Amino acid sequence: MGSPEGEYIHNLDSVRENNLAGQGFPAEDLTVDFFNAIGFDTRLSTASEDSGTRDIGPKQTIDAVTYYEGRPAMGVQITTTSFRDVREKKLNEMRARPFVRLDEMKPTDPAIPRVLIYLDAKDVKNFGSDPDFKHHPKIADQILSSCILSLQFDSSQTKNHGEK
Repeated sequence: MGSPEGEYIHNLDSVRENNLAGQGFPAEDLTVDFFNAIGFDTRLSTASEDSGTRDIGPKQTIDAVTYYEGRPAMGVQITTTSFRDVREKKLNEMRARPFVRLDEMKPTDPAIPRVLIYLDAKDVKNFGSDPDFKHHPKIADQILSSCILSLQFDSSQTKNHGEK
């Protein structure tokens, strides 16, 4: 940080973040449940996928995998952090590596888009006390909006028709 202004903003974010700490894993679970509820097969990532593997370039860290017609379709990274620097780091990782390959994929399979989903930690916490998507349309909006933006970005980063 360095500057007094940066420290002040960091301290404000810390207070807000501490009240809502621990929403990351519930956010992953509810995102998987959301995709499954709307007809996609989605699972949490394996330990290897979650820790990230270094291939060429930056790590390919994902929290979940969504399938379409039995094939991997998206690698999903989910976050509830309000810290700008953490969000920027995740965004930079996606920019550097918008497509990922999974161990289960054949060498001839195209890489799948990496999607970054931002969820409001307060909404995730509220969902925990009433886990019905009908009562939390804002969560659906956050998931779908994040996916659309990420997929548009990913699509603009490739000329490979199979990846689009």
